[in-house]
Amino acid sequence: MKKLVVILLVLLLAGFSFAQSEKIGTVSGKVTEKLSGQPIEGATVSNGTVNVQTDAEGNFKLEIPAGEYNLRFSAKGFSDILTGQITITANRTFVQNAQLSIILADESVEIKSGAFVSTDEQPVSQTALNRDEIRNTPGSGGDILRSISSLPSVTSLGAEFGDYIVRGGTTQENLVFIDNIPVSDFTLFSDKYDNGKGGRGAVLASDVIQKVDFSAGGFGAKYGDKMSSVLDVGLRESNRNRVQAVIFADLGNAGGSIDIPFGKKGGWVTSVRRSYIDVVFDVLDLGDIGRPRNWDFINKGVYDLNSRNKLSFTAINSFETYTLDLQQALSADRRTDRLETDRRSRRTIAGLTLSTSIGNSTLSQITAWGNVLHNDGSLFRVDTARTLQRNRDLRDSQFGIKEELTSAISPKFQVAAGGGIYFDQANYFSFERSGFGFSPLEEEYNAPNRSNRLNLGTTTSAYAYGQITFRPNSRFSVTPSVRIDRYGVTNETLASPRLSARFQASNKVAITFATGIYRQTPSLFVLSLTPTNRNLKAQQAFHIVGGVEWLATEDLRVRAEVFRKKYDDLLIQPVLGNFNYSNAGSGEADGLEISMQKALSGKWAGQISYSFINSKRRIIDGGFAYPSDEERPHQFTAIGITRIWGITLAAKYRLASGLPYDSRTAVQFASNPARFLQRLSSIENRNALRLTKYSNFDFRVEKKFDFRKWSIAPYLDMFNLFSSNSPSQVNYEFTRRNPQFLNEGVRIPIFGMRLEF
Repeated sequence: MKKLVVILLVLLLAGFSFAQSEKIGTVSGKVTEKLSGQPIEGATVSNGTVNVQTDAEGNFKLEIPAGEYNLRFSAKGFSDILTGQITITANRTFVQNAQLSIILADESVEIKSGAFVSTDEQPVSQTALNRDEIRNTPGSGGDILRSISSLPSVTSLGAEFGDYIVRGGTTQENLVFIDNIPVSDFTLFSDKYDNGKGGRGAVLASDVIQKVDFSAGGFGAKYGDKMSSVLDVGLRESNRNRVQAVIFADLGNAGGSIDIPFGKKGGWVTSVRRSYIDVVFDVLDLGDIGRPRNWDFINKGVYDLNSRNKLSFTAINSFETYTLDLQQALSADRRTDRLETDRRSRRTIAGLTLSTSIGNSTLSQITAWGNVLHNDGSLFRVDTARTLQRNRDLRDSQFGIKEELTSAISPKFQVAAGGGIYFDQANYFSFERSGFGFSPLEEEYNAPNRSNRLNLGTTTSAYAYGQITFRPNSRFSVTPSVRIDRYGVTNETLASPRLSARFQASNKVAITFATGIYRQTPSLFVLSLTPTNRNLKAQQAFHIVGGVEWLATEDLRVRAEVFRKKYDDLLIQPVLGNFNYSNAGSGEADGLEISMQKALSGKWAGQISYSFINSKRRIIDGGFAYPSDEERPHQFTAIGITRIWGITLAAKYRLASGLPYDSRTAVQFASNPARFLQRLSSIENRNALRLTKYSNFDFRVEKKFDFRKWSIAPYLDMFNLFSSNSPSQVNYEFTRRNPQFLNEGVRIPIFGMRLEF
């Protein structure tokens, strides 16, 4: 391994003798007013040395030498924007659009512009990332979910899982949008329907991502049906100048993308990716592990109907399979009670959006969208009979249409409103030979055989929201809003009021605040378990967030936030033997976050953050409070990125408290003394123990070489460079008296290469 690292570094330092440094690339895009979508003529776009102005339709074209840049967008009467660092490749066009906000004419304080943009309607807990920042995050492998897990507000269950946890919530409390399409699940090899731990990664290669906006709490009324966070992903548009392509490969995946312009009116992007971990396993003869395989196809098209109307289309398709030869696995003496023998998942996400500028102050966006998921698989119980334990078949479809309006009535008044209707269709079948799970009193093993079936038919849900942003002066803004949801699944109509405010104490210091009610309906999986569960209601979380933000320089921000989430009507499982849930749970998550972030600009970037979270749950309201399953009280993260001699070096260190787990007593079965029942004698023992501290160090190195008509970028991503043996999971197995601790002690090198032409 050391030899591999040394060889790679030598190659990167030496470079290619025939590489030429001064090659020209292009940045093109459109500059518009944020709320109305109107083009801004005469706006300046600059990389610091070269300036261009936008034309009457807001379009620009900037030709600059290949390299890394932060672009500044500015116009009279508008706030400046400094982008995150982007990489310009020789003979290629990079698409970078910008939306500028109107500033007040009677400025009493000069607002400092910079790389960190927070809006009046979302002043707290907001982070924006671009494609280069995602790709350069150490330990992410370019995966958007693993990049998000490095943010101050976020943690994960361990390196095995891509899904993330935000401020003491669960992995299922996070809302995701892709190109304005609500997405229920876009992870690979998800375990949500077995253990609720989510998937291994995202069905999105970093190459297709343009921008990411992440909110860790206190988000506006536009977003609903989730209680913790919002991840809003925008896929990149095709350039409108020339056909260009990207090919990439690493030790686990290979794929590429192609841009096909439609003249100056629009273009089409197609991306294909395929994992070949199954091939690696075959070469290494790892038959007892199984064969995971996945494909994903992404298409995005954009077309300007005229100067005021733009049509965009997005389609994502993914296919996953996992197979395990049972006899081969058993012959390898797998120490586990259950083996997943097969899994198949097929997912389609699609949306069509019409954006229209109305007059000089209003932007309308109408989106028709759909999500279709088919997930099935089988589990076997490892005993002398080797019999089927579970067979699952889930079919879930959502289709909807929504309208969103934003309008700048005046520089002091901004209005946003919208609504939509969507339809759920679901059919879930699950056969259980024996059930075992958690009970506050004891575990039950020999449960009767059962077959659960949910035929939801078609349920109709709808929502509407409205918000007003009032800015009496340049120092202060306040945004009251309300969201009304009609949930067809639970037959409820609920209102969720929210409020945010921002006070600009000086040109560098701002005080922020947000509060509101957030709701979330039960999953179809829970509704399917018993007929009684069809009577469950929506869960509720009350957010209150306050913070102070200091913009020391344009690219350096220090932020401190305190937060509280009060949960009510949480779904709990008093006795898991019958799988009946109720809304009798409650809880809270209180915490503090302190972070210093240096945006990717110049020669270095980084982040230092610390968070404290106290997250508790109660099975009966007012009863004994125990730590939530996802609580890590203390978490410290340090990330550093620098460029030396054209080489990008990045490192990340994370130190965190261990996750909690149950204190249980092993009881032998009378019929089979070799098997054990893990019993929890009282509720006070729920999550009474805690794993040892979690620590991890990741490292990444990359060098890009530009040629006349193409470029190549080899890289090395090292996960857990120092082989830290941090425990991340606890398994209670019937074949063991004591719980099994799963550690992340393996160093994983991922060598890859990206070719652009």
